[in-house]
Amino acid sequence: MNVLAVAIGVVAGVGAVVFRVGIWVVQELLYGTSLNPGNVSFALVPVTNTFDLLSPLGPLRYAAIPALGGLLVGVIVLLTTDAVKGHGVPSVLDAMLNRGGRISPKIALYKTLASSVAIGSGASLGREGPIIQIGSAAGSFFGRFVRSRHTRTLVAAGAAAGIAGTFNTPIGGIMFALEILLAEYYLGHVITVVLAALTATAVARPILEFSPTPGIREFLVPASYQLVTPAVELPIYLLLGVVVGLVGAGLVKLLYGVEHFFERLDAPGYLKPALGGLLLGASVLVGTVVLGVGPGTAAGLLLGVGYGVVHRSIDGGFLFGALVALAVLKAVGFSLSVGSGSSGGVFSPSLFVGATVGGAFGLAVHALVPGTAPSGAYALVGMGGIFAATAGAPLTAIIIIFELTGQYTIILPLLMVSVVGSEIASYLLNGSTIYTQKLRDLGYTVQERRIGSIEDVHVADVMTTAVDTVKVGTPLSEAVNRLRDTDHGGLPIVEADESLAGIVVQSDAQAYLTENIEALDGDDDPAADPPVEDVGTRTVVTTTPNSNLLHVVDAMEAADVGRVPVVDNATVVGIVTRSDVLDAYDDIPIESAVEPMRCRRGDERAQSDSRATPRTAAGDR
Repeated sequence: MNVLAVAIGVVAGVGAVVFRVGIWVVQELLYGTSLNPGNVSFALVPVTNTFDLLSPLGPLRYAAIPALGGLLVGVIVLLTTDAVKGHGVPSVLDAMLNRGGRISPKIALYKTLASSVAIGSGASLGREGPIIQIGSAAGSFFGRFVRSRHTRTLVAAGAAAGIAGTFNTPIGGIMFALEILLAEYYLGHVITVVLAALTATAVARPILEFSPTPGIREFLVPASYQLVTPAVELPIYLLLGVVVGLVGAGLVKLLYGVEHFFERLDAPGYLKPALGGLLLGASVLVGTVVLGVGPGTAAGLLLGVGYGVVHRSIDGGFLFGALVALAVLKAVGFSLSVGSGSSGGVFSPSLFVGATVGGAFGLAVHALVPGTAPSGAYALVGMGGIFAATAGAPLTAIIIIFELTGQYTIILPLLMVSVVGSEIASYLLNGSTIYTQKLRDLGYTVQERRIGSIEDVHVADVMTTAVDTVKVGTPLSEAVNRLRDTDHGGLPIVEADESLAGIVVQSDAQAYLTENIEALDGDDDPAADPPVEDVGTRTVVTTTPNSNLLHVVDAMEAADVGRVPVVDNATVVGIVTRSDVLDAYDDIPIESAVEPMRCRRGDERAQSDSRATPRTAAGDR
């Protein structure tokens, strides 16, 4: 596992570099300049080179280019897979929850191409979602070389490596994988994830010219911010936590509201990202009026990743009205980009909205309570607060903001705002997050599932394949002798073609023979030793090889049985017993193993692969 973790880190680190270069190339081709994090002047060079022919459009070219990029993304999705669109993390969670962590390696290539085109052409999205999906695909590929129960760990390691490589935040990447993807802190997971993240950082940092010094970070932060008057400022930060919780919940609702609109829209799927890009460009033109700037400046403010605005918000370079307008326009722009089916992440937009909302809050506080920390301090804390509120991951938010900024002095306010904001948003969103709402829309109750537990063990990993069975027509007395000889509590009854016909349980068979022992001794009643199927249970709880073990546990508990036949196209291919379930617990942490036994799901259980055959249900007592 450790060797594979290092290999995943190398692949994810190189992938992060290729992805960032791809975005830069597309921006240079379409805009003749780079919409990069350091572009703090906000002024875009007019479109040149290959697309100089768009210059006659004047300001409208800032709507035409995102629309063109959206069209290209739509075509890529049409020619590849729907997994390419969106912000990536829900697809990874879906794979971990429902497909054993299996992700096609082709996804890494397709996602790199689509997201480079989308972000490079101005989609108001970030890099984190795509690189998580790219790294996870690498982890899934290497997961082919280990037992399937470890695949999810390697997928999470790939996600951590992707974040670490592209943002230079190894600890933040680790926390993201543990808090959001694996949802637990088990030493076996931690070691694998840490190795992958550290390796990716070591590979990507020298190539991307990262530096461990605070002066050359993703965000260049001015002088250290401190609590000037804690007794006054901490209650103010508590209020900021309430604000970011409300804004974060609103952001998630806006995003999925726009997505639902585009899903209902009667238009070809490949055209929807183009329409989203066109509307995004229209929001840029609205920004020229609201912000009172030229179209090139408005495009630099609102298109692409947007870290330039984050820098300026931390510096205190915007007025209150501008910050509010930027927050609203960015929220609309990134919702249009993701909701229409473009390809990119939501982490950077959440930082953008957090910095502008926090900065506006800070300006208001500074006006009302002079002598408190500058507005930039609230912008920094707002960044982490909005991400924590939307992602439901306060620990990850705290660590990533600290790594991106190097500002230890904001940890206490950041803790307060992130926890309060995430709690309020969770309440307003009924436990969903920006990453899990998509799965909830598909019918999954993600918040009740435990990833990295018995729920992650497939039946095929633990079932006994050499199954003792009895044929239809076998005398009951012979079946009882088989039960005694094999020391089984029950035997599946099968037809001549090995399809399941029922199950005979030792206690039921023995009770029947005991009641008819005199008839058997006298041999005067053929009914005293009937065919086994006449006494056995013809309604049987079954499962399939691809089902997870938690579903089997639920089925055993509901039917009060001790063994469940495993069928594939009605043919018996294995059997799972209580002892098999107990043995599976040896490879998972106790705290993860116990929790699923207490979980109860409603609609989700009906979707499980563990189900009764048409002749439903009993097995071994």
